[in-house]
Amino acid sequence: MRFFQKSPALSELREKTFVKRGDLIYTFIDWLAYFPAKLFLFTKLTANQVTIIWIMGQLLSSLIALLGTKDYIFLSIFLFQSFFILDCTDGIIARYRKNFTLNGIYLDYVGHYISNPFFFICVGIGVARYTQDIIYVLIGILISFMFLLNKAITINPLWFSNASQREKVSNFSIVNPHKSVKKAIFVLFRVEYLFNIFFWLGLFGFVHYGLILYLFIFSLELGRKMFNQFRQNMRANS
Repeated sequence: MRFFQKSPALSELREKTFVKRGDLIYTFIDWLAYFPAKLFLFTKLTANQVTIIWIMGQLLSSLIALLGTKDYIFLSIFLFQSFFILDCTDGIIARYRKNFTLNGIYLDYVGHYISNPFFFICVGIGVARYTQDIIYVLIGILISFMFLLNKAITINPLWFSNASQREKVSNFSIVNPHKSVKKAIFVLFRVEYLFNIFFWLGLFGFVHYGLILYLFIFSLELGRKMFNQFRQNMRANS
């Protein structure tokens, strides 16, 4: 069995797999994702295997930050964010081959829940090395904790045994994507996005300020989400 096979033209690939993205940066990243998608389609690699590649790529990129210089930390940030392109590539491959699996969605979530916290811990250690201040290790760990806690406290309909309650919480909207201010903040701070605020802070050597900023933002988001969910629960019960 041959490992290499014919790959479609980029125009055909875009025509068959295009999906509209919610913001300009995501649209740009998705546009970039078609180039590696065409290369992967020369092979028999599956979309799930590409997902594993970007997860491993982000984990390895994070380790570069441990070298503990501003240049290596910026390189770590740039490579980590660049591998997000492959996060869009796996979806393109799945849509083109019409091969959608439950494991594809599962792997995607697992990848983000592992790589993002690991990235912040590695950056925290790297910053602590060049600043000679161990507090940044603690900040990196706290950011990772806040990131995971934000995911953990999101209301899950499966928590509720009562069918009526499950239906009510299924209709909750924790984040309204049509709120332009919230959307702009999300785009600005999403750590995987190329050229986000963490990228520019790293480029100019201010990653230590970036860690403090992300700890503040994630803490603020945790409080906002908990408040909104309590308020939605009270409205649903009234």
